[in-house]
Amino acid sequence: MTIMPADMPLSSTGIAQEVRETAIEVFPLFQSIQKLARLGVRIAFEVAPSRIVATITVTPNAVKVLPALLEEIDDARPGSLPDGQLVVLGSMCEGTVTLTVVIPQEWVTPKELAVLIGTADADPSDLL
Repeated sequence: MTIMPADMPLSSTGIAQEVRETAIEVFPLFQSIQKLARLGVRIAFEVAPSRIVATITVTPNAVKVLPALLEEIDDARPGSLPDGQLVVLGSMCEGTVTLTVVIPQEWVTPKELAVLIGTADADPSDLL
């Protein structure tokens, strides 16, 4: 995936065509995200010049998907939001997409989160 800088001049007709093509391409993505939403996983994308950020929120009734999801994240590391909410930070797609996975607060402690993403040593079998 190549992300081009947004400083290239475009005509209003070109911009309208880009929006139309993007909407057409996004529809299959919308269908996939709807499947995740039914499982209790929410995804929000922020696209900016040369940058894509995906915020994945796992609800308490979907925590069973969390270990498999975390396995797919490169350079996973625990973190927290300003409100103390636990998160896992990392990337996907060769580092092109930056990920923030929001963890249900009542589900896991910071130490358990570190074990799940492999930054601490312990037996993770009793975490789920």
